[in-house]
Amino acid sequence: MPLIEAHVCLFDLDGTLVDTGYASECAWSNLCNRYHRDPSTFMNSPRPCLTTEAIKKFFPEVANDSMAVEKLEYSIVKDYLNSVRLIPGAKRLLEDLNVNSSTHNKFVRQKWAVVTSGSPYLAHAWFRTILKDVGMPEVFVTARDVSKDKPDPEGYSKACFELCESWDFSMKTIKKVVFEDTPIRIRAGKAMGATVVAVKTTCEKAKLFEAGADYVVTDLESVSVKKNTFTSPIILQIKDPLTKE
Repeated sequence: MPLIEAHVCLFDLDGTLVDTGYASECAWSNLCNRYHRDPSTFMNSPRPCLTTEAIKKFFPEVANDSMAVEKLEYSIVKDYLNSVRLIPGAKRLLEDLNVNSSTHNKFVRQKWAVVTSGSPYLAHAWFRTILKDVGMPEVFVTARDVSKDKPDPEGYSKACFELCESWDFSMKTIKKVVFEDTPIRIRAGKAMGATVVAVKTTCEKAKLFEAGADYVVTDLESVSVKKNTFTSPIILQIKDPLTKE
C-alpha cells in the first residue's frame, strides 16, 4: 500500500469532506422556480464554482451582493442540513490528523487546512454542525480570502504559507498533499507542487487521472494516518488506490 510523506494536508470541502450535492440542488432549484428558470437546464449547465459568479451568470436580475448569496447558502444549511452527508472516512481522517500519534494528545494547532471556493458562511457552517466534533482548523481559506479561484493555486498557496508560519516550516522544502474531487481543482493542487489524492465522489476516475491526480480513491476510508508527531512529517497510507485501467 502506497505511503505519502507530507508536512501539511490541504483539503477541499464540498465533494471531498462533505457531500452537499442534494442540498445544493434543492436550494438552486428553488431559486430557479422563483425566477422562472428551468431547474434541469440550470443543473446540466456548466457554472462557476463561486455562488456570486453563478448568480451573476444565470440570475442577473438578482441583487448580486453578499445578502443574496448568504440567503441562498443559508437555505442549504437551514432547510436541507439533514440531507448533507460526510464523505466516508472524512471525520476519522481529520480526527487522526488532530492527534499526536506518539503521545495520543491532541495538537494545539493543526497541520491541516481547508481551502474552499465556498463563502465563509457556508464553509464554516459544516464545522458547526456535522463536523463539530472535529473542530474548525486554524487555517481556513474561503472565497473571500483570495482574488483568484481554482484552478489558480492562490488558495492552496495561502493556506500552505500560513501553516508554514505556524509550524516554522520552509515554503521551499515543505511537502504537501492536497485532497480534491474535481479536475479543475486537482490542477490547482498540482500547480502549487502538491501530491494530489483525488476522491471519486463527483467525477469519473479517468478525468481525475487526466487532470494530474497522483492517487484516486473511492472515498477517504482508503486514507489512514500511520504517523503524525510534533517533530516529524505526516505519513499517510493509501489503501486500495484505483488504477487508471
